[in-house]
Amino acid sequence: MSKTQRLLNILFYINRQRKVTAGELSAEFDISVRTVQRDLAELEAWGVPLYSEPGPGGGYTVLKNNILPPSFFTEDEGIALYFSYQHLLLLHALPFQSEIKAASDKLYASFPAAVKEKIDQLKERVAFWAPPSKADVPFLNELLDAAVQQIEIRIAYESRNGQSKRAIVPYGLYSSGGLWYCPAYDRKSGGDRLFRADRILSFEKLAPAQNSSVTLKQWMEKEETRTQAPLKVLLSKNGVRESKTLPFLSDHLTINEDGTGFIDTLAPLEEVPFMAKQFILLGEDVYVQEPKELVKEMVKRAEDVLRMYRTDG
Repeated sequence: MSKTQRLLNILFYINRQRKVTAGELSAEFDISVRTVQRDLAELEAWGVPLYSEPGPGGGYTVLKNNILPPSFFTEDEGIALYFSYQHLLLLHALPFQSEIKAASDKLYASFPAAVKEKIDQLKERVAFWAPPSKADVPFLNELLDAAVQQIEIRIAYESRNGQSKRAIVPYGLYSSGGLWYCPAYDRKSGGDRLFRADRILSFEKLAPAQNSSVTLKQWMEKEETRTQAPLKVLLSKNGVRESKTLPFLSDHLTINEDGTGFIDTLAPLEEVPFMAKQFILLGEDVYVQEPKELVKEMVKRAEDVLRMYRTDG
Protein backbone atom coordinates (compact mmCIF):
# COMPACT_ATOMS: atom_id res chain seq x y z
CA MET A 1 0.00 0.00 0.00
CA SER A 2 1.35 3.43 -0.97
CA LYS A 3 1.74 6.14 1.65
CA THR A 4 -0.95 8.30 -0.01
CA GLN A 5 -3.40 5.42 0.02
CA ARG A 6 -2.61 4.74 3.69
CA LEU A 7 -3.22 8.38 4.58
CA LEU A 8 -6.59 8.33 2.85
CA ASN A 9 -7.53 5.06 4.53
CA ILE A 10 -6.60 6.51 7.94
CA LEU A 11 -8.67 9.61 7.26
CA PHE A 12 -11.78 7.66 6.30
CA TYR A 13 -11.30 5.21 9.18
CA ILE A 14 -11.27 8.08 11.69
CA ASN A 15 -14.29 9.58 9.93
CA ARG A 16 -16.25 6.32 10.25
CA GLN A 17 -15.28 5.63 13.86
CA ARG A 18 -15.72 9.28 14.94
CA LYS A 19 -12.95 8.88 17.57
CA VAL A 20 -9.89 6.60 17.63
CA THR A 21 -6.61 6.37 19.52
CA ALA A 22 -3.13 6.19 18.04
CA GLY A 23 -2.90 2.63 19.37
CA GLU A 24 -6.08 1.59 17.55
CA LEU A 25 -4.77 3.10 14.31
CA SER A 26 -1.45 1.32 14.82
CA ALA A 27 -3.20 -2.03 15.17
CA GLU A 28 -5.65 -1.41 12.31
CA PHE A 29 -2.98 -0.46 9.77
CA ASP A 30 -0.08 -2.50 11.16
CA ILE A 31 2.22 0.48 11.61
CA SER A 32 4.03 1.90 14.63
CA VAL A 33 2.47 4.56 16.85
CA ARG A 34 5.23 6.94 15.77
CA THR A 35 4.30 6.38 12.11
CA VAL A 36 0.65 7.03 13.01
CA GLN A 37 1.61 10.34 14.59
CA ARG A 38 3.63 11.36 11.51
CA ASP A 39 0.73 10.41 9.24
CA LEU A 40 -1.74 12.41 11.31
CA ALA A 41 0.57 15.43 11.22
CA GLU A 42 0.71 15.13 7.43
CA LEU A 43 -3.08 14.94 7.20
CA GLU A 44 -3.30 18.14 9.24
CA ALA A 45 -0.83 19.75 6.81
CA TRP A 46 -3.27 18.79 4.01
CA GLY A 47 -5.89 20.89 5.77
CA VAL A 48 -7.85 18.02 7.35
CA PRO A 49 -9.57 19.40 10.52
CA LEU A 50 -8.29 16.82 13.01
CA TYR A 51 -8.74 17.31 16.73
CA SER A 52 -6.74 15.42 19.35
CA GLU A 53 -7.91 14.97 22.92
CA PRO A 54 -5.20 13.82 25.38
CA GLY A 55 -5.61 11.61 28.41
CA PRO A 56 -7.85 8.63 29.21
CA GLY A 57 -10.84 8.47 26.92
CA GLY A 58 -9.14 10.80 24.45
CA GLY A 59 -8.22 10.19 20.85
CA TYR A 60 -8.46 11.70 17.38
CA THR A 61 -11.58 12.89 15.63
CA VAL A 62 -12.50 14.89 12.51
CA LEU A 63 -14.04 18.27 13.33
CA LYS A 64 -17.27 19.76 11.98
CA ASN A 65 -18.36 17.47 9.13
CA ASN A 66 -17.93 14.00 7.77
CA ILE A 67 -15.27 13.76 5.06
CA LEU A 68 -16.60 12.16 1.91
CA PRO A 69 -14.48 9.63 0.03
CA PRO A 70 -12.82 10.86 -3.18
CA SER A 71 -14.66 10.57 -6.47
CA PHE A 72 -12.83 10.32 -9.76
CA PHE A 73 -14.20 12.31 -12.69
CA THR A 74 -13.27 12.48 -16.33
CA GLU A 75 -12.10 15.88 -17.55
CA ASP A 76 -15.48 16.63 -19.14
CA GLU A 77 -17.37 15.50 -16.02
CA GLY A 78 -15.25 17.76 -13.82
CA ILE A 79 -15.79 20.75 -16.12
CA ALA A 80 -19.53 20.08 -16.29
CA LEU A 81 -19.73 19.90 -12.48
CA TYR A 82 -17.75 23.14 -12.12
CA PHE A 83 -20.07 25.06 -14.45
CA SER A 84 -23.10 23.57 -12.69
CA TYR A 85 -21.81 25.17 -9.49
CA GLN A 86 -21.38 28.50 -11.31
CA HIS A 87 -25.00 28.35 -12.49
CA LEU A 88 -26.27 27.75 -8.97
CA LEU A 89 -24.26 30.67 -7.60
CA LEU A 90 -26.13 33.08 -9.87
CA LEU A 91 -29.10 32.86 -7.51
CA HIS A 92 -29.01 35.76 -5.07
CA ALA A 93 -30.16 33.45 -2.24
CA LEU A 94 -29.34 29.78 -2.06
CA PRO A 95 -29.24 27.11 0.67
CA PHE A 96 -25.64 26.10 1.38
CA GLN A 97 -24.40 29.06 -0.69
CA SER A 98 -21.04 29.35 1.06
CA GLU A 99 -20.56 25.56 0.91
CA ILE A 100 -21.29 25.51 -2.83
CA LYS A 101 -18.76 28.30 -3.36
CA ALA A 102 -16.18 26.38 -1.31
CA ALA A 103 -16.84 23.16 -3.25
CA SER A 104 -16.48 25.06 -6.54
CA ASP A 105 -13.18 26.58 -5.44
CA LYS A 106 -11.85 23.19 -4.28
CA LEU A 107 -12.84 21.57 -7.55
CA TYR A 108 -11.13 24.28 -9.60
CA ALA A 109 -7.97 24.08 -7.46
CA SER A 110 -7.81 20.30 -8.00
CA PHE A 111 -7.68 20.60 -11.79
CA PRO A 112 -4.33 20.38 -13.61
CA ALA A 113 -3.12 23.53 -15.34
CA ALA A 114 -4.37 22.44 -18.78
CA VAL A 115 -7.92 21.92 -17.51
CA LYS A 116 -7.88 25.24 -15.64
CA GLU A 117 -6.84 26.97 -18.87
CA LYS A 118 -9.71 25.26 -20.71
CA ILE A 119 -12.19 26.40 -18.05
CA ASP A 120 -10.87 29.96 -18.23
CA GLN A 121 -11.39 29.93 -22.00
CA LEU A 122 -14.91 28.50 -21.63
CA LYS A 123 -15.80 31.31 -19.20
CA GLU A 124 -15.31 33.71 -22.12
CA ARG A 125 -17.69 31.69 -24.30
CA VAL A 126 -20.34 30.38 -21.91
CA ALA A 127 -22.75 32.46 -19.84
CA PHE A 128 -25.76 31.65 -17.67
CA TRP A 129 -28.67 34.00 -17.25
CA ALA A 130 -30.90 33.95 -14.19
CA PRO A 131 -33.87 36.17 -13.30
CA PRO A 132 -32.34 39.29 -11.70
CA SER A 133 -33.92 38.94 -8.27
CA LYS A 134 -32.11 40.76 -5.48
CA ALA A 135 -34.52 39.77 -2.72
CA ASP A 136 -32.68 38.92 0.49
CA VAL A 137 -33.79 35.69 2.17
CA PRO A 138 -32.17 35.79 5.63
CA PHE A 139 -33.81 32.61 6.99
CA LEU A 140 -33.47 30.29 3.99
CA ASN A 141 -31.27 27.68 5.69
CA GLU A 142 -33.34 27.85 8.88
CA LEU A 143 -36.56 27.22 6.91
CA LEU A 144 -35.00 24.23 5.20
CA ASP A 145 -33.77 22.80 8.52
CA ALA A 146 -37.24 23.25 10.04
CA ALA A 147 -38.79 21.44 7.08
CA VAL A 148 -36.34 18.53 7.30
CA GLN A 149 -36.74 18.21 11.08
CA GLN A 150 -40.48 18.95 10.94
CA ILE A 151 -40.35 21.69 13.56
CA GLU A 152 -43.13 24.19 14.09
CA ILE A 153 -41.86 27.76 13.87
CA ARG A 154 -43.20 31.25 14.49
CA ILE A 155 -42.58 33.84 11.80
CA ALA A 156 -43.37 37.48 11.17
CA TYR A 157 -44.67 37.70 7.62
CA GLU A 158 -45.10 40.70 5.32
CA SER A 159 -48.06 40.30 2.95
CA ARG A 160 -50.22 42.68 0.95
CA ASN A 161 -52.35 43.16 4.04
CA GLY A 162 -49.41 44.10 6.26
CA GLN A 163 -47.41 42.19 8.86
CA SER A 164 -48.74 39.24 10.80
CA LYS A 165 -47.44 36.58 13.18
CA ARG A 166 -47.84 32.99 12.00
CA ALA A 167 -47.13 29.59 13.51
CA ILE A 168 -46.30 27.26 10.63
CA VAL A 169 -44.77 23.87 9.82
CA PRO A 170 -42.70 24.18 6.61
CA TYR A 171 -42.94 21.38 4.04
CA GLY A 172 -39.87 22.47 2.07
CA LEU A 173 -38.61 25.10 -0.34
CA TYR A 174 -38.79 25.58 -4.08
CA SER A 175 -37.41 28.25 -6.38
CA SER A 176 -39.37 29.85 -9.21
CA GLY A 177 -38.58 32.98 -11.20
CA GLY A 178 -35.60 33.77 -9.00
CA LEU A 179 -37.69 33.73 -5.80
CA TRP A 180 -37.95 31.13 -3.05
CA TYR A 181 -41.33 29.82 -1.85
CA CYS A 182 -42.15 27.90 1.32
CA PRO A 183 -45.38 25.85 1.41
CA ALA A 184 -46.39 25.13 4.98
CA TYR A 185 -49.17 24.13 7.33
CA ASP A 186 -50.54 27.35 8.84
CA ARG A 187 -51.74 26.90 12.42
CA LYS A 188 -54.07 29.93 12.39
CA SER A 189 -56.05 28.97 9.28
CA GLY A 190 -55.77 25.24 9.86
CA GLY A 191 -54.70 24.60 6.28
CA ASP A 192 -51.86 24.82 3.79
CA ARG A 193 -50.47 28.21 2.81
CA LEU A 194 -47.72 29.33 0.45
CA PHE A 195 -45.22 31.89 1.77
CA ARG A 196 -42.65 33.95 -0.11
CA ALA A 197 -39.44 33.21 1.79
CA ASP A 198 -38.05 36.73 1.30
CA ARG A 199 -41.13 38.16 3.06
CA ILE A 200 -40.39 36.28 6.27
CA LEU A 201 -39.06 38.94 8.65
CA SER A 202 -38.34 36.89 11.78
CA PHE A 203 -37.87 33.25 12.68
CA GLU A 204 -38.35 31.39 15.98
CA LYS A 205 -38.33 27.65 16.64
CA LEU A 206 -41.25 26.39 18.73
CA ALA A 207 -41.41 22.61 19.08
CA PRO A 208 -41.42 19.41 17.03
CA ALA A 209 -44.56 19.27 14.91
CA GLN A 210 -47.21 16.80 16.03
CA ASN A 211 -48.52 14.27 13.50
CA SER A 212 -46.92 16.10 10.57
CA SER A 213 -44.83 14.36 7.94
CA VAL A 214 -45.87 16.08 4.72
CA THR A 215 -43.04 16.39 2.19
CA LEU A 216 -42.64 18.99 -0.54
CA LYS A 217 -43.33 16.31 -3.16
CA GLN A 218 -46.59 15.34 -1.44
CA TRP A 219 -47.65 18.99 -1.25
CA MET A 220 -46.95 19.46 -4.97
CA GLU A 221 -48.95 16.35 -5.84
CA LYS A 222 -51.81 17.70 -3.75
CA GLU A 223 -51.58 21.06 -5.54
CA GLU A 224 -52.11 19.33 -8.86
CA THR A 225 -55.53 18.12 -7.68
CA ARG A 226 -56.82 21.63 -6.88
CA THR A 227 -60.04 22.88 -8.52
CA GLN A 228 -59.11 23.32 -12.15
CA ALA A 229 -60.71 24.82 -15.21
CA PRO A 230 -60.00 24.57 -18.95
CA LEU A 231 -57.26 26.97 -20.05
CA LYS A 232 -57.52 27.80 -23.74
CA VAL A 233 -55.18 30.39 -25.21
CA LEU A 234 -54.26 31.43 -28.77
CA LEU A 235 -50.74 32.72 -29.42
CA SER A 236 -49.09 34.64 -32.24
CA LYS A 237 -45.63 33.66 -33.48
CA ASN A 238 -44.07 36.08 -31.03
CA GLY A 239 -46.42 34.85 -28.31
CA VAL A 240 -45.11 31.33 -28.92
CA ARG A 241 -41.51 32.50 -28.57
CA GLU A 242 -42.29 34.36 -25.34
CA SER A 243 -44.30 31.46 -23.91
CA LYS A 244 -41.30 29.15 -24.26
CA THR A 245 -39.58 31.19 -21.53
CA LEU A 246 -42.49 30.84 -19.07
CA PRO A 247 -42.33 27.51 -17.19
CA PHE A 248 -46.08 27.41 -16.46
CA LEU A 249 -46.83 27.69 -20.20
CA SER A 250 -43.97 25.99 -22.03
CA ASP A 251 -44.95 22.44 -21.01
CA HIS A 252 -48.46 22.90 -22.46
CA LEU A 253 -47.56 24.71 -25.68
CA THR A 254 -48.63 23.34 -29.07
CA ILE A 255 -47.05 24.97 -32.12
CA ASN A 256 -48.80 25.14 -35.50
CA GLU A 257 -47.03 24.74 -38.84
CA ASP A 258 -47.12 28.52 -39.45
CA GLY A 259 -45.36 29.23 -36.14
CA THR A 260 -48.43 30.35 -34.21
CA GLY A 261 -49.62 28.21 -31.34
CA PHE A 262 -52.17 27.46 -28.70
CA ILE A 263 -52.56 26.12 -25.18
CA ASP A 264 -55.33 23.71 -24.28
CA THR A 265 -54.94 22.33 -20.77
CA LEU A 266 -56.27 22.60 -17.23
CA ALA A 267 -55.17 25.25 -14.73
CA PRO A 268 -55.98 25.85 -11.04
CA LEU A 269 -58.50 28.64 -10.56
CA GLU A 270 -56.46 29.82 -7.58
CA GLU A 271 -53.73 30.84 -10.04
CA VAL A 272 -55.97 33.26 -11.98
CA PRO A 273 -54.34 36.45 -10.54
CA PHE A 274 -50.86 35.13 -11.33
CA MET A 275 -51.80 34.02 -14.86
CA ALA A 276 -53.54 37.32 -15.58
CA LYS A 277 -50.41 39.24 -14.69
CA GLN A 278 -48.27 37.04 -16.94
CA PHE A 279 -50.63 37.06 -19.92
CA ILE A 280 -51.05 40.84 -19.84
CA LEU A 281 -47.30 41.15 -20.33
CA LEU A 282 -47.69 39.35 -23.68
CA GLY A 283 -50.08 42.05 -24.89
CA GLU A 284 -51.65 41.47 -28.31
CA ASP A 285 -49.61 38.30 -28.85
CA VAL A 286 -52.02 36.33 -26.64
CA TYR A 287 -55.78 35.84 -26.73
CA VAL A 288 -57.31 34.06 -23.75
CA GLN A 289 -60.55 32.21 -24.51
CA GLU A 290 -61.06 30.36 -21.23
CA PRO A 291 -61.56 30.36 -18.31
CA LYS A 292 -63.90 33.34 -18.07
CA GLU A 293 -62.53 34.11 -14.59
CA LEU A 294 -59.13 34.71 -16.15
CA VAL A 295 -60.57 36.91 -18.92
CA LYS A 296 -62.40 39.03 -16.34
CA GLU A 297 -59.27 39.42 -14.23
CA MET A 298 -57.23 40.52 -17.25
CA VAL A 299 -59.89 43.05 -18.26
CA LYS A 300 -60.01 44.42 -14.70
CA ARG A 301 -56.23 44.83 -14.57
CA ALA A 302 -56.18 46.52 -17.98
CA GLU A 303 -58.95 48.92 -16.93
CA ASP A 304 -57.10 49.73 -13.71
CA VAL A 305 -54.02 50.67 -15.71
CA LEU A 306 -56.05 52.79 -18.15
CA ARG A 307 -57.73 54.56 -15.24
CA MET A 308 -54.34 55.56 -13.89
CA TYR A 309 -53.41 57.33 -17.11
CA ARG A 310 -56.81 58.64 -18.20
CA THR A 311 -57.14 62.45 -18.10
CA ASP A 312 -60.18 64.70 -18.33
CA GLY A 313 -58.86 66.26 -21.52
